Amino acid sequence: MTQPIRVLFIDDEERILRSLAMQFRRHYEVLTESDPQRALQRLQDEPVQIVVCDQRMPKMNGAQLLTRAQEIAPQTLRILLTGYSDLDAAVEALNGGGIFRYLTKPWDPQEMALTLRQAAEVAVRQSQVASLPASACPATALSVLLLDEAADTQACVEAFCQAGGHRLLRAASLDEALAQLNAEPVDVLVSDLRLAGEDTAPLLKSLAQAHPRLLSLVVTPFCDTQALLRLINEAQIFRYLPKPVRRGLFDKGLQAAAEQVARWRAQPVAPPARLAEAPKEAREREKVGSLLGLLGRLRQRLTV
Repeated sequence: MTQPIRVLFIDDEERILRSLAMQFRRHYEVLTESDPQRALQRLQDEPVQIVVCDQRMPKMNGAQLLTRAQEIAPQTLRILLTGYSDLDAAVEALNGGGIFRYLTKPWDPQEMALTLRQAAEVAVRQSQVASLPASACPATALSVLLLDEAADTQACVEAFCQAGGHRLLRAASLDEALAQLNAEPVDVLVSDLRLAGEDTAPLLKSLAQAHPRLLSLVVTPFCDTQALLRLINEAQIFRYLPKPVRRGLFDKGLQAAAEQVARWRAQPVAPPARLAEAPKEAREREKVGSLLGLLGRLRQRLTV
């Protein structure tokens, strides 16, 4: 990309916008807007690679704005600034706005700088690949791996696979999941955060690094906002679907995943990989590193 990366900061507080502009104007072409409607109009009129939006604004919250932003400029990388306690905002922005990362307030300047740098890397890769609308991409059969013992989840995934001619794979434990991933091509993973009593989050975070084009849909009853934010940043999960399962929401998430896979397959060159944040906790980094070793055959297959 020969032109500088354009970053649009959206916040109803002008002093915050001034601070962000001063911090990042040396590295990016910085745009600022305090009014959500003006920001959306700007996205429609001008090329913008990265949007950073505050969640709590009086006229339109950040999750709603990023959902609109995805419709207007789907290639734009979207980052939400929010508090640790706002679970509803986290879910809404992920499922509706397809966000790249969350940053919690008050944000750390170094973390903000790193996040923008990683978003810029993805933006440069995206600029080298033409974006195709879902309507231009023929439907394609998927391989779906299911890691959930719940009958209602299984029924939803089975119905989706039967209707679309998709291949359904199952695993009843993490060991079985690793074996399936190493042996079979998988496009979409549907997983609870517990499988046979084991935590699946380290596997999800490992897959974000080993197979960044595999889309993970998490189906779980948990309500831990901090854990969800880490899953979005460190596992790059595609959707969060709360239990008890709501069929309409579930079907919408699976269909969105199918459309994304179809777009990627229709590209003349390999699509840009997502870029997951490394786990912050030492114990989690150790688990992810160990699992990456066990996913060696998967990584080898994807690089051939």
